[in-house]
Formats: sequence, C-alpha cells, structure tokens
Amino acid sequence: MKKIIIHSLLMLVCSYSFAKTESTEQQPPKNIQSLQQLLEQVKEDGLKERSIHQEREQVFLQDASEQKKALAKSKSELKEIKQETKRLKSTFDDNEESLASLEEELRKRMGNLGEMFGVVRQVSQDIASIRENSLLANELGARSEILDQLSESKALPSIPELEKLWYEMQLHMTKQGETKQYKSTYLNQQGQKVEGNINHIGPFVAFYEDGFLSYDTQTQLFLALNKQPGEAGLIQPFLSSAENFEKMVIDPTRGTLLSIGSQSPSIIDRIHQGGLIGYIILLLAMSGFVYAIFLLIQRLKMQSKMKLQLSNPGKIDTGNPLGRVLSVYQDEKTDKDLETLEMKLDEAVLKELPELEKGLSIVKLLAAVAPLLGLLGTVTGMIATFQSITLFGTGDPKLMAGGISQALITTVLGLVAAIPLLFMHNILNGRSKEMIQILDQQAAGIIAVQAQKRS
Repeated sequence: MKKIIIHSLLMLVCSYSFAKTESTEQQPPKNIQSLQQLLEQVKEDGLKERSIHQEREQVFLQDASEQKKALAKSKSELKEIKQETKRLKSTFDDNEESLASLEEELRKRMGNLGEMFGVVRQVSQDIASIRENSLLANELGARSEILDQLSESKALPSIPELEKLWYEMQLHMTKQGETKQYKSTYLNQQGQKVEGNINHIGPFVAFYEDGFLSYDTQTQLFLALNKQPGEAGLIQPFLSSAENFEKMVIDPTRGTLLSIGSQSPSIIDRIHQGGLIGYIILLLAMSGFVYAIFLLIQRLKMQSKMKLQLSNPGKIDTGNPLGRVLSVYQDEKTDKDLETLEMKLDEAVLKELPELEKGLSIVKLLAAVAPLLGLLGTVTGMIATFQSITLFGTGDPKLMAGGISQALITTVLGLVAAIPLLFMHNILNGRSKEMIQILDQQAAGIIAVQAQKRS
C-alpha cells in the first residue's frame, strides 16, 4: 500500500513537471528526501502558480481596458476617414463634371482648328518619311526635331511650331531642284570607306566621279552601285563641263530604279547560274552551230558547182557529185547495154549520198540532246531547292532562289541551243535533198535519152 501511494505521488509530480516545463526549467529542483517534503513542495508550487495566474489576470484586465480604448479611437478615426472619403468623392465627381464641360467647350471653340491639327500632323509625317529615305538625308540628316515633334504631338501646334514646319517645307522644296557637290564618306565597290566629293541632283540621283550611288537608310551612308548602268558615262562630261547646261539623267523614283538595276543579273550572270550543266549545253550548242555552219558552206559550194555543171554538161568537172555521175555515163555509154548503164548510174548516185548527207545526224543529235540536258538541269535544280527547304524551311525565299534559278536557266539554255540547231538541220537536209534530186533527175534523164536512141 505504501508503495502504491509513493508511485501515485511520483506520477503526480511528473505530470505536474511536464505541464510547467518553462517555470520549472528556470528553477533548479530541490533535494526532496521524503513524502512530506514532496507534499510541501507541491503545495508551495501550487501557491506560486495561483499567484502567477492572478498577476496574469490583472495584466489581461489592464490590457483589455487599453484595447477598448484603442478600439474606440480606431472607430473614431475610421468614421473621420469615411467622412473625408465621402467629401473627396464628391469633389472628384464635381471635377469630372467640370472637366467634361470644359472639354466640350474646348471642342466647340477648336472648331476648324481640329482639321488644321490633323493636316499639320499628316504633313509632318509625310515630310519626315520622305526626308528619312531620301538621298538628301546624308546632307541634311535623317531626322528633324520639329517634324518628329509635330508628327507625334496630340496638341494644337503653336505659331512658332507652324513657322518651323513652314521652313522645313520650304527647305524640302528648295532641295528638290538643287545640284550640289560636297565632301562626304561613302562605300566604294570593294566595301571600303572612302571620303570624296559627292554630287546630287535634288533627291533624284547621287553620284561620284566613277559612277552612281545609292543611299542606305540603316547605315546612313552612300554605297557605290556594284553594276553601273550605261548612263554612268554621262558623269564625267557633266562634272568637267563649264557650261551652264549639261545633259544628265535623273531617277524619278529617288534612286530605287538604279538600285534595282544594279542588282539585276546580266546574261553572263544568268549563264553562271546554270552551273556545270549550263556550261555543257552551251559548249554543245556552240560546237553544233559551228559544225552546221561549216556543213552549210560546204553544201552551198557543192550546189554552186552542180549548177555550173548543169549549165555546161559538155565540160565534165569531177569536183562535184553531178560531174562524177556524168563522168560514169561518159565512160560507160558506148560499151554497155541500157540496163548495165542504168545500174552504173545508180551506183554512181549511191556513192554520192554519204557525202551529201554527211553531218546531218550529228546536228540532229545535238538538237535533241540540248533540251534533254536542260531537263536534267531542271531536275537537279529542283532537288537542290527541296534540299534547301528541308534544311532551312520556307522562311527565306533567297535560300531557294539558287536551285530555282539553275532549274529555269538550264531549261532556257537547252531550248536556246535546240531551236537554232533544228533550223540548221532543216536547212542542211533541204540542201542535201535538193542535190540528191538533181542527181536522180539527171540519171533518169540520161537513161531515158539512151533508151530513146536505142529503140
């Protein structure tokens, strides 16, 4: 029984110790030797705890009183703020009504000035755009402060601002007809910066001593055209002339046509675009054309000799096919019968055929191969185009331009080679058939005359 009581008291003390960890942690436990001391200690701690609770209640009661005072003060301030808010809202509404009334009055008083504001703004934007992209931007500057201000302003312009706009318009009109020379920096055809004399005729054309210039709005520099037009030959006489008037060209598009013309490829550039297949087509075309010309000259000489032989049949010239056929007749007409003579003449005519039809098959072959090579170039060009699309997509058409150019140029070159070769083949074939027909006619005529004599 005694042990049970001791265990119960120890458990009570432990639970009491856990509930008051903070207070007991700060106070070192006393050395308890007996149950009586333990009971006294518990009693003493209970009294201390009760005292602490009473103190906390007193503090809480004091804080509650202060909180009530603070709450009352806050409610009073909130009431004042609400009243101030109401007053300010009323003032804001009154100001809104007053502002709307003033704006309406301003709109009525502006009247036609509103249209003038729109015109001034539009004119300022137009002149600013023309000036930025003009050849004169290198001399005057790409931007104008007053033009930028008026083009972006939402208020009515003042009289000084209108005077400045009028000055800008006058300056722009004056520069339209001005021919001027001044020193500036430009990029030559090698891409190097060079300082020299720049000449311009209004905003229409700019040039230096060796050619025309274009203006780059991004770098604000003049660029020498990579390919000068034929009118560049007028520059030197224009610069060296001492007369008041001298012939010169202008670009009404303010340099756009000159820039486009310098970028357009020449015939040589287009041939290079055809690549290896284009060169092969041109080589075959030139070879075939030269060979066809040679054959045509040869046939014309041969045909001329045959005509002379026809006009003088008694004097046989073996330097032409007809003369050789007639020489066979002269050799065989006395000793052979009519059938043998006919066979000899046919043999003589057949011997002349290879010479008369010489080279026709080669010209015809070249005329047929040229468009086929052009088709081959078209296929390879389209393959290159699709490969570019696969690698880089369709975002930049310039990446596909090389393959498309090769495809089209080789087709053109093939047709350009085939068409004249076909004409030459037709002419050569006609000449050959004409001479063969003469030989057949003459052989048949000889047989007919001999048959008439021997009948």
